[in-house]
This record gives sequence, structure tokens and C-alpha cells, in this order.
Amino acid sequence: MTEPTPDTPPPNQPTGALAKERLAVRARWNQMVNTPEVISDRRIRKWSELWETVILSLATLITAWASYQAGQWNSIQTAMNVQAHTLQLQAGVLDDRAGKQQLVDVVAFTQWVNATVDGNQAQAAIYEERFRDEFLPAFTAWLATNPLANAGAPATPFEMPEYHLRLTDDAAQLRLEAETLNISAIDAGQTADAYTLAIVILAGSLLLAGLANRFEWEELRAVVVVAALLILLYSVIRIILLPMA
Repeated sequence: MTEPTPDTPPPNQPTGALAKERLAVRARWNQMVNTPEVISDRRIRKWSELWETVILSLATLITAWASYQAGQWNSIQTAMNVQAHTLQLQAGVLDDRAGKQQLVDVVAFTQWVNATVDGNQAQAAIYEERFRDEFLPAFTAWLATNPLANAGAPATPFEMPEYHLRLTDDAAQLRLEAETLNISAIDAGQTADAYTLAIVILAGSLLLAGLANRFEWEELRAVVVVAALLILLYSVIRIILLPMA
């Protein structure tokens, strides 16, 4: 009968002294790896990566929105400029027609004056009947000043305040509307430029957020992320204050 032999550890299981040594090495390694500085760097890296993702996402979306608004305001400016130019052309046409009407009034009045000077009242009456409706009020007011006897009277009815052409007034109104459109077009262009400037500033935020992960020094990486975030906030505030198309 053989005596029982004491239990021996399996060949692949470390002995008590070797296990303790390995645990001690592992503990020293953990102390070296998990120093307060390393833990702080890990925390900074984690938050930096989170904010980099947020900044890149928001800046991309806001850039797309600002680009759309800049395009819209540029289109508005172009449309206003075209409309203002059209009104200016229409005003020029009305001025031309008004000039022709005034020429008709001048010719008719000259004929009336010649007939009156010659003492041909019948012919003068015929010319007077041919006066245009817009000219008659000024002619009547001019006759009331007794121009043939009153040296201080206006020389012609065309100097009377009653004489004005509707087409001339319409042309002046069209020019006023065109000027208003030109001013509005300038404002629209300035708004488009403001959106474009915001896009350029946002590009700086995108650049910094994209470069932040290349820095090995975690504190510097955090500073770059904060700078990108501040630029993003500044751009967002500028865009919010701008009018939307």
C-alpha cells in the first residue's frame, strides 16, 4: 500500500511566490498607468472628442443653412435690381410721351397766340377748342391773370402751377419706386455678404475642430476645442441676428 503524496500544483499554474510576484508587478504597472495625470488626460481626451463631434456636426449644418440664406438674398438683390431697372425704363418711356404732349400744347398755344395777335378771334377759338384737357386749367388760370395788360403776369400758361402732366407725375412715381428698390437691393446684398462672412468664420471653427485630434498634448487639444466652440457660438449669434429670406 502506497502512501498518499501531497498535492502539487499543475504545471501551468504558478506557484504561490510566482503569483505574488506577478500581482506585485501588475499593481506597480497599474500605479504607473493610472496616475492622476493620466486619468486627467483620459478625461480631457474623452470630453474633447465629444465636443469635436458636436462642433463639426453643428458647424456643418449651420454652414449649409447660411449658404442657402446667402444664395436667397443674392437672388433677391438681383430681382430687385432688375425690377428697378425696368421701372427706370418705364419712367423714360412716360417722360418721352409727356414731352410729346407738352410739344402739342406748345404748338396749340402758339397758334392761339398768333391768331389772337392777328385779331382773328374765330380762329383763336377754334385753336382753344383743340387744347388738351390737361392744358385747359392752366390756360384758364393764365387768362385770369390778364397777361395782355398785366406786365407781372406769367408769360405763358406753362409757368402756371396748374400746368402739369399726368405722365410726368407717373414717371416721377416710377423713379421713386425704382430708387426704393435700389436701396432695398443694397440692403439685400449687405445681408448676403453678412451670411457669407458668417460662413467664413464657421470655416475657422471647422478647421480648429478638425485639427484638435492631431495634438498629443491633451491640454492644448482642449484649448483648441474651446476656441472652436467659441467661434461657433459667435457665428451662430451673428446668423440669428440676421434676417431670413
